[in-house]
Amino acid sequence: MDLVSDYSVVIIGAGPAGCSCAISILNAGVANVTLVDTSKTGKFHIGESIPPEMNPILRQLGISEAFLAQKHEPCFGSCSYWGNEKRGYNDSILSPFGHGWHLNRSQFNQFLVNEAVVRGAKVLSGHIYQSSTTTERGYQLNLKSKAGASSSIEADFVVDASGARSIFATDKGSKKQHETPLVCLALRFKNKGLREVSKLTHLESVENGWWYAARIPNEQLLVTLYTNAETVKKLRLNNLKNWIKLLQQSPNTHQWIAQMEPIDQKLLGFPAQSFCLDKVVGENWLAIGDAASAYDPITSQGIIKAITQGMRAAEIIGHCKIGAIEALPYFQKEVMLQYDQYKEARQHFYCLEQRWLQSQFWREMHGLSRT
Repeated sequence: MDLVSDYSVVIIGAGPAGCSCAISILNAGVANVTLVDTSKTGKFHIGESIPPEMNPILRQLGISEAFLAQKHEPCFGSCSYWGNEKRGYNDSILSPFGHGWHLNRSQFNQFLVNEAVVRGAKVLSGHIYQSSTTTERGYQLNLKSKAGASSSIEADFVVDASGARSIFATDKGSKKQHETPLVCLALRFKNKGLREVSKLTHLESVENGWWYAARIPNEQLLVTLYTNAETVKKLRLNNLKNWIKLLQQSPNTHQWIAQMEPIDQKLLGFPAQSFCLDKVVGENWLAIGDAASAYDPITSQGIIKAITQGMRAAEIIGHCKIGAIEALPYFQKEVMLQYDQYKEARQHFYCLEQRWLQSQFWREMHGLSRT
């Protein structure tokens, strides 16, 4: 194995969590930061909306003006059918932070990588973490490229931002403490009529889960069903025809696809895990974003949680570099507290829906199937 370079901080993963961490570290004047980018070029990313509260965070990161130049589409709030048949609104008209955004997610992810590079980050694209060994200074990370070539780099400090795989943290012995996971089945639609695609996001609870719809670039609409694996198996929802049939039976979501036609020939499937690592820190390492804790999308906290944890991790690393290693267990407590607060919010949202308590999905989400 050929040792190619060494770095002060190595961040495994170049999504919102990893990039915000890199940007914050570099903003603080720390040099020799690298991102190990394990993403696949051209891959469709789920997670396309951010709330108004993200605007001051982007300013704090120092990337707000550059973000606005990307010209993502405004999101003025959401409408929902949840708990009863009446439509409810949560709009941003009175928000002190302005409106939210419908993201071109691939463009947004690349934008964050570019902002890190502008500040001096190095990016190892197409590399996969394999293993690590402890050194006097920190870690030697063993990587493999797309072409299968092996290499290694050294780091004083490692940040696991690898998403729900948590590849470094689990390699160091961390265990995932799971809540009830969901499955996301999605389909993209394009406009074939003159009807404008709404700039609101849309939610609707139904007997076997809940629907989410949001505008994505090029006048397209992403429609997703969130349910559990048992319901997918029982109703054979991996079959596009069965998914479409369930969509047509929903009282409101099917109206959102009026005058629209599917783009995809098959469903896009994504796991929607909900877990927290029992250990998000260790000697000279920590985990952030979905690598540390993954949230149910009903709380709409995924991207904002990833970026704020990345920024906070940069502060923690700064403390560690001056010898204040007690910052690491403090970060552990912060992540655990955030996860406890998330679980309370998640339970609150699901318990607002009381119409289908005999449904296997809702019984599970209310915790009734375990009693």
